[in-house]
Amino acid sequence: MSRKSQKDEETWARIQESLDGFQPAHLAARLREHLVPHIPRSATRLDEPTRRSLFEGVSALLAEHAGAWYTLARVQLGNPVLGGYSRGYSFFNHGHPPDLGVESNIQRILSALGVAHAWLCTLDTYFRSVSLPSDEEDRVAVLSDAVRRVIALTVEATGCEEDWHLHAHLALGWLLESQGLPRTERLKRALDAALVDFAWGTPPLEDETRRAANLLARAAVKEDRSRPLPEEEEVS
Repeated sequence: MSRKSQKDEETWARIQESLDGFQPAHLAARLREHLVPHIPRSATRLDEPTRRSLFEGVSALLAEHAGAWYTLARVQLGNPVLGGYSRGYSFFNHGHPPDLGVESNIQRILSALGVAHAWLCTLDTYFRSVSLPSDEEDRVAVLSDAVRRVIALTVEATGCEEDWHLHAHLALGWLLESQGLPRTERLKRALDAALVDFAWGTPPLEDETRRAANLLARAAVKEDRSRPLPEEEEVS
């Protein structure tokens, strides 16, 4: 396995183990310390360079303190798909006139993070409930059901906004990793092919979801079956 493939297969484990470290109250305190000195009391609007600089500071703070899930799951602040938070319209630019209240802006930030974190926790709970049987056809059937369920959970969390299907792509990769299935280059191509018909801003049709699930499940089970045994288990 290449170093890149090894890193990819470790992603979900690192996300999962960091989920319990999400502490909104701690983050709120950090954000307050960062933002209060930079928001003039009499200001009615922030100029764009100031707003951009503040956002970059908040992004760096969250990357350091929110937890590994925040960066590894690609749910950084400003991604409107999960939580509806946009840097352009949400960060000290919400409403008319813009809301410059530090506390209200912190709450919007934490709300967006909470949506992303809740999606990951829901995936974690579901992944733990999946048990793949040893029989190959049964294994395909169970995994196909799991793929459909993960797509449904992602549709629900994102509301199919914008590039929601990219989050489905990530979540399905994590599903495979959580079940100990190898994410080979061939399987990654199968994942791309399975989701190729999914459109931006549109939920998949039932037939599209079923077709994607069956394609990916069969490819994953086939790759797992063809995986060589570890050296210590090989028969001489």
